[in-house]
Amino acid sequence: MTGNNRYLLIDQYPNLHLYDKELNLVKQFPWKYNRIFDMCWSSTLNSFIILTEKYGVFLVNEDMTSAEPIKSIGKEKMSSCTCSNTSLFVTTSHLGSNIFEFNLLSSFQLIKQWNPPKSCDELDWILNIVYNNGTLGLLMQTVTKSFRSEVRCSTTSDRLWTFHLPDGMRRRISRICLLKLNEWLVIDNNSSDVLHITKGGQLKMKRKWESIPENAVLFGGNLLAIRSTKWINLFNV
Repeated sequence: MTGNNRYLLIDQYPNLHLYDKELNLVKQFPWKYNRIFDMCWSSTLNSFIILTEKYGVFLVNEDMTSAEPIKSIGKEKMSSCTCSNTSLFVTTSHLGSNIFEFNLLSSFQLIKQWNPPKSCDELDWILNIVYNNGTLGLLMQTVTKSFRSEVRCSTTSDRLWTFHLPDGMRRRISRICLLKLNEWLVIDNNSSDVLHITKGGQLKMKRKWESIPENAVLFGGNLLAIRSTKWINLFNV
């Protein structure tokens, strides 16, 4: 699930569904490129970027009329993506995950690759990555099944703060979401908790969700969408 200032894009296999701010279905787009790992929005390209399990990375325009593969990135197995105004950041799904930075303004040419320990520790997976104002929010899992969220500098990968999460969260569908004022939301789908983290890495609030939460995204300027196994909730923020 991802969004921009107008729409919310949701993967509901075998289709992509585009919804407006009142959750009215605007368009349905058949998706034929296998499982989707992550999606993000690029305001620079006015397009959605979609990571797939087997077919690489795709660029999908806002009106959902085309899906073009980004051939310069290739088909290495990747798990999460996010955009700044100039770059696409992508993480790999293997142990000791890498972070790749691609230039949005020059046909996705590789700018930088971070490997452990600059990307994460040797025994970590990066589950989710979100860009915000010169920083990268990361959600990580270790081989011992402990979890933490971190915020790092997007140019140097220096760690700014770390928040350790409860044990037992399930890999791949746990998510981190940007909020306003540089704060963060973390989805713990094992306990059905939604955690509100301050810009300094402190727990501000924890709320139990009635159905298992799977994802969250800030879109439309002031709307927070939280997707669970049963429904999608919208909140003004």
